[in-house]
Amino acid sequence: MPIRISICCMTWVLVSAPAFAQDLKAPAVPAATAQQLDPLNEIVDRAITTTSNRFLDADVHTPWQIIHGLLSLRENYVIKQGGKPVNAIDWISNGAKFRGTPWFQVTKHGGRAHPYNGTPYEFEGHTNQFLAVIAMCNLPLDHEFVAAGGQKITMQQMVDHAKMSVSSHEEITWTLWFLTQYVDQDEQWFNEKNEPWSMERLVRMQVKASPYDAPCGGTHGMFALAYARNSYLKKHGQLRGAWLEADQKLQRYLFATQRMQNRDGSFATNWFKSVGYSNDFNERIKYSGHMLEWIVVSLPKSRLKEQWIRTAVQTLSYDLIRNAHEPADCGPLYHALHALVLYREQANPNTHPLSQPSVARTQKPSGDVTNPEKPSGEATPNKPVIKKPVQMATQPEELKVQEANAPQRRTSSVEQKPVPVEVTVPVEKVEQNKKQRSVLMPILKQVAEDGVVSSVSSDDEFLLEVTPVIPESD
Repeated sequence: MPIRISICCMTWVLVSAPAFAQDLKAPAVPAATAQQLDPLNEIVDRAITTTSNRFLDADVHTPWQIIHGLLSLRENYVIKQGGKPVNAIDWISNGAKFRGTPWFQVTKHGGRAHPYNGTPYEFEGHTNQFLAVIAMCNLPLDHEFVAAGGQKITMQQMVDHAKMSVSSHEEITWTLWFLTQYVDQDEQWFNEKNEPWSMERLVRMQVKASPYDAPCGGTHGMFALAYARNSYLKKHGQLRGAWLEADQKLQRYLFATQRMQNRDGSFATNWFKSVGYSNDFNERIKYSGHMLEWIVVSLPKSRLKEQWIRTAVQTLSYDLIRNAHEPADCGPLYHALHALVLYREQANPNTHPLSQPSVARTQKPSGDVTNPEKPSGEATPNKPVIKKPVQMATQPEELKVQEANAPQRRTSSVEQKPVPVEVTVPVEKVEQNKKQRSVLMPILKQVAEDGVVSSVSSDDEFLLEVTPVIPESD
């Protein structure tokens, strides 16, 4: 019995110790976790901090450049104006102008960001591109932007305009991306032409879109699909219809991307078409940054521990650190930075809030942010493809009379042989097609044989089931 009392007393002392320490206001030291001890987290943090030290100037850089910085650093993004640091989202919201032109416009349906003006790298390169990026800041619907003449537009009015002006004749990638942040995935509406629209229709259009003729190899479309799929999965717990098709497409291209990954962890420098590697810093971060950006959003958290992902993250981080003082192209730089920010949020959500270093810091600023000499597809809109409506097979009355009076022809049951047609194809084109097919087709064939992994549960851990799928021939 005395022994039992002694043990109970000891137990009481151990349990009560934290309360006693709290009374004395002793500093609490959290225990180290496996995530905090992961050396990759330190490398990623260093790459983010180093790259964040490339400051843009509101008096020098264009809206297109500044908005890309906002993509990665969001509500904490700092730019310079008159040599002083200012919060980018505050400056953009309070009447920002570029060469006297306001960033935002009032429309009959609400408002929008200034559309493409014919000059690459100035305003939007694609419909709702700026709003898709701003949506990553998670601003409330009543957040206001100052347009021309001091008129104010809310984020809700931006959403209203996007829904009313949506068209099948325009690229919908950034519209899907933007509306996914603010509109329920089950929502339906009519646009200004009284055409029925829905989030499901936007998802189906993006599923059918080929990545081979899309800006940045179709990676932004993959990001928008993953973003919409995650939103639907979070609400319903499982995928159906268009969102299941979106998941199948994502899994198909995830498989292809992994197969074409370079040995050092970087991704192929020909998007989804074939393997490739570059010795140029801007080329490497262009492809690896854009690829890793959509991959991180597409995969569940558990799969971010896979070696091919960790190697890709480490290689991209080192590339940004080692080339911190080299000139970097704006789009590739900030998409690469965004990929690392997304990885840090998903793989280690308990890290300190994202912040950008102060402009006044003593450390030497990193290299300049530039634009490629040749405008990228992300900075210029695609040419609209207007498909002619299919007409009904109707005939004029005079043709019907002629057919009725024509002599009847005897049909034969013997199948006629087709007449051969000679087609001349350049030898270079044939060799190029063979090379691309020799790389990509075995990969997609392997996907069809193995089946596609579809996520059907929560956004933290996807419950996986295999569904056989025949790959698309884009």
